[in-house]
Amino acid sequence: MTRRIVFAGDSIVHGGPWQDWLPGHTVTNFAFPGHTTSDLVALVDSIVDADPELLIVMIGTNDFGKYRLTEEEVIKNVMDVAKTLRSRLPGIPIVWNSLSPRSDEFSESVMAVNAFIKPALEMSDIEYFDVFTILKDPEKNVIERVYCEDPDTFGLHLTLSGYQAWFSALAPVIAQHVRE
Repeated sequence: MTRRIVFAGDSIVHGGPWQDWLPGHTVTNFAFPGHTTSDLVALVDSIVDADPELLIVMIGTNDFGKYRLTEEEVIKNVMDVAKTLRSRLPGIPIVWNSLSPRSDEFSESVMAVNAFIKPALEMSDIEYFDVFTILKDPEKNVIERVYCEDPDTFGLHLTLSGYQAWFSALAPVIAQHVRE
């Protein structure tokens, strides 16, 4: 049975070959390069109209780089959009990915946001998925170079091996929610 899986977020989510990896499902990707939490808020109606059976989200890293928001502002924005999606999609599983590691000055802030949003999302009946740990360098709290397409600039866009590592860990979670 074909199931509707919706992805939402920024360029990191946008670049994933999700439909290739989920060929038995209808995949819609509401993720766009440069998107921030504010941009995701503007897409809520479209996401709801897509009638997802599973929603997978990652958003927030561009709030740091594009707007230079504080950790507290990013946390508030992430939680506001998460609560809106939860209220608009009652009963639909939402898997919220942590912010991924970066190689630039925002990596420590990403960790602080992740530490806060994990329990807050779980209390909001949203499943938290820790992609940070999957993609981080084993020695430091930055993205592992083999997973990073642009380690000397933005330090966040993924190579195919980065997407493969992420999807390998995420696939069992998806399967748990879209059993046929």
